[in-house]
Amino acid sequence: MVENMSQNEHTGPMEMFILAAISRGGLKTLYAFQQAAGLQPGSIKAPIQGLEKDGLLNRQEGAKRGRRAMALTEAGERFLREEWTKSMEARREIESVLRSAIVALLMGDIVKALNFLSESISCRLQGEGHKELEAISPQTAPIDFHTAMRSYYLNERRVMEIGVLNRFAENLKSIRM
Repeated sequence: MVENMSQNEHTGPMEMFILAAISRGGLKTLYAFQQAAGLQPGSIKAPIQGLEKDGLLNRQEGAKRGRRAMALTEAGERFLREEWTKSMEARREIESVLRSAIVALLMGDIVKALNFLSESISCRLQGEGHKELEAISPQTAPIDFHTAMRSYYLNERRVMEIGVLNRFAENLKSIRM
């Protein structure tokens, strides 16, 4: 099964996060993912099924309350070790960036996590400069106002993401020292 898998099929941030969290983070059930990582079972069901289908992880039959423990197969462990860096794309949305940084930490590579965060910050700094929301006038067409609001929102979100990523990187640097 794994041999026929396309190289990028399971190298997304969510799939790698799931594999690393099971293998290195001690999250073995959907409940554990919900409690520890804030991921709802429905949001990770499809990636888990794909990983299971391709022989990268196994799920035990239902235990108490239907909780099925998960474990990586030998092929899953090898895939994680060899492919985890392929999930690291600095231009992705913030959730994927955070998941990829956590995968680096789970894989024991704090330097890679810090470099990745720095790259993600740089990508966001290359965005548009600060935009003020222009006052609406009676002549402003609703679509033009929408465009202005959206531009302002995207800029503010970018600035907020830079702040979050900087804070995360600073915390990691303090751990490293």
